[in-house]
Amino acid sequence: MKKKLPWLVPPLLLLAFFLLFFSRSAAPRHVFLITLDTTRADAIDYQATGKSRTPNLAALASSGMRYANAYTVSPITLPSHAAMFYSLAPHVLKVYHNGQERDVPYPSLAEVMKQNGYATGAVISLAVLNRNFGLAKGFDHYLENFKPGLWYKTAAEVNRDAFSLIDKVKGSRSFIWIHYSDPHEPYFPPGAGERFTVSQGGNVLYSGPSIEQPVLRLPITLQPGENSIRLRTEIPAFLLESRGFTAVSFSDLQITAPDAPADIGVAFSPDLVRRSESHGRITFNSPRSESVLTVTNKGASPRRAELSFKYMLKVTDEAKKAGYEEEVRFMDSQVGLLLDFLKKEGLYEESTFLVMGDHGEGLGEYKSHYGHIHYLNKCYSHVPFFISGRNIPRGEVLGDLVSNFNVAPTLLSLAGIRKPKYMAGTDVFSAAAEPKLFLETYSPEAYFDAFSAIHFPWQVIFYPGRTENSLEFYNLERDRFGTIDLQSRADPSGQRSAMTNSVLKISRIITASKRRLDSLNQKTVETLKSLGYL
Repeated sequence: MKKKLPWLVPPLLLLAFFLLFFSRSAAPRHVFLITLDTTRADAIDYQATGKSRTPNLAALASSGMRYANAYTVSPITLPSHAAMFYSLAPHVLKVYHNGQERDVPYPSLAEVMKQNGYATGAVISLAVLNRNFGLAKGFDHYLENFKPGLWYKTAAEVNRDAFSLIDKVKGSRSFIWIHYSDPHEPYFPPGAGERFTVSQGGNVLYSGPSIEQPVLRLPITLQPGENSIRLRTEIPAFLLESRGFTAVSFSDLQITAPDAPADIGVAFSPDLVRRSESHGRITFNSPRSESVLTVTNKGASPRRAELSFKYMLKVTDEAKKAGYEEEVRFMDSQVGLLLDFLKKEGLYEESTFLVMGDHGEGLGEYKSHYGHIHYLNKCYSHVPFFISGRNIPRGEVLGDLVSNFNVAPTLLSLAGIRKPKYMAGTDVFSAAAEPKLFLETYSPEAYFDAFSAIHFPWQVIFYPGRTENSLEFYNLERDRFGTIDLQSRADPSGQRSAMTNSVLKISRIITASKRRLDSLNQKTVETLKSLGYL
């Protein structure tokens, strides 16, 4: 037997070379991770029909593999994406909230792809994912490009940058992350031509679309005596037609003159109603489209000062829901343009796409709450997850429990790259998924730290900051939004006690070892407030 072994070496080497070459050639030349910020699983359609709300995402999903039970491990954008890129839990990564600068001591998905010969690029649409927050590691190109005073980009602006990026790397094998966030508050699809204007005397200090939500810091000159500053909003026609407009909001509205604060007095027009909010914010709301600030310079000479505030249109709950749906449709139309661009450039057939929502969005189903971050119920955590393109079976719908942890291992598997040992998740092509998952969210963005255990289809949620009803229990298969609490009823699962003990134990361990949160700088605080996180 030993004498025959040398004769086996050449054919074995040939076989090894063939398998290596075949696996490399079969791997997609272009790998796309598309994350849909603030997109609930039920916000998009997955079958391409003539009545589809989201025909482009539906066509992409129906041409590949869809996972009907996908959940995010965190309803906060930065921790959720960090979990995708490292396949580790936020509490393991010590990435608890947006605005937290953290140097994770592991190679990210992008770094591993780059090390294996892929050109890497990313286009982000929210400033909470800026490069200083840690996800830019391994990317050759990391495109932000935000307008002054704004901390988000529309899907059309994302595509503008994505097309430029793709053009740069299309000659190489590439890994590209594209981040769309249109369904995020404010729920206004682009296109309205109405303006919001700030003027002093006959001078326009600022003018921008009424549907935008800028944080403004405007330098002004105050002449001796009274100075009039007008804040004028043109209410968008679609809000007037639907009677969706309720107020104009000015958060942190103030005029500061550092060199002579005692010489400055401010009077607000009667329509401006003052109310206090959390995190030290003072907000003035007005039901009128025009408000006036009368600023008195008590000195004998002109004074330099600064007018600062966050501007926002406030609308009815019905308008919020309608706006959210329109934003999803707009995002879908831009995904269609992205796919058309790839087809035109001859890249589509060589590409594979993994699409996942980073978290959902509450639209009044739970405690009449709109938004995300604070809660872990199904409407906040159940998200889209599907894979399509080269080498992906068509039309499969699977019921396995998947999450952020599966993203990096799956993309690496598609590229023929072995995942690093530190990654906790598995690729979706491996053995049956583990039906258990741990979810988490954290202050200061959330009202309080909260934790959840899923043993599908059952979910336990623990809100330690509550004095009453701190534990909730849900059936995720039968409860569309995760809002019918079974905690006080007989246990239909036989697992509630064990799941509760587990989440209580894990939450105590995390709380005890939680890394001291970094203080946030002024720019980061303004960014988080602009996006509604603080």
